[in-house]
Amino acid sequence: MIELSTVYGVATVVYALAAVGLLAWLTRVPGSKRLYCYPVVAAVGISAVTTALSLVGVGVLTVGGSPLDVPSVLDDLIAYSLLWAVAALLANESREMVGVFALVPAVQVVAFNGAAVLGGVVGLVGLFVVVAGHVLLAYLLLGPVWKRAQSIPDRQRLLHWKARNLLLFLIGMLIVFALLGVAGVFDAYVSGVLGEYLGALIRVGFAGFLFANVDAIATDGAAGGLLDTAGPDADHDRSGATGD
Repeated sequence: MIELSTVYGVATVVYALAAVGLLAWLTRVPGSKRLYCYPVVAAVGISAVTTALSLVGVGVLTVGGSPLDVPSVLDDLIAYSLLWAVAALLANESREMVGVFALVPAVQVVAFNGAAVLGGVVGLVGLFVVVAGHVLLAYLLLGPVWKRAQSIPDRQRLLHWKARNLLLFLIGMLIVFALLGVAGVFDAYVSGVLGEYLGALIRVGFAGFLFANVDAIATDGAAGGLLDTAGPDADHDRSGATGD
């Protein structure tokens, strides 16, 4: 059987190579669209660093008799907040809504790790927060955010639709796996392998998906969203240029 440390080592290499590849790919992305790409590149790069730290045992603590991998917790907190925020940005959501999509995953990560360490009633509450958080994100994406997305160009709306479905499915799978792990269905080895596989699939897979479809992102100010690069006077300028 392959040692778990080897699995972490392979994951570190995968993240590092993916980060380098994404950075090279980024040079071919138009400047106005790179703002959507930076967060996913950061998520993959941070995962390479934190996985390497976990591999060598840096930041791995024992809390209440249970191990707490601090680099892994920080990795999940940052990565999932960034990925969900990008999904909201693709719908040209407001700063407030993007903030919600960054905050909820962070709360979920803290709640899950608190549940895994503390157990008991506190643990049950933490697991409830994790599930409720995913339900809340699904409600927002399928309701208010999707309603907002009707105002953006068709290609970008389709990209947002695919991105949200991808994250809802993959992170939903991760939550189910995590709950089964807490319930003791998997041993430490299986949990470690599946956790690294799903984590890489979400981070690298979502990054590759976004980069492959970056041309669908509209940056001409048509949607008027958070990353609108044309500015509030864009329409006036265009009309002024054409004359009466």
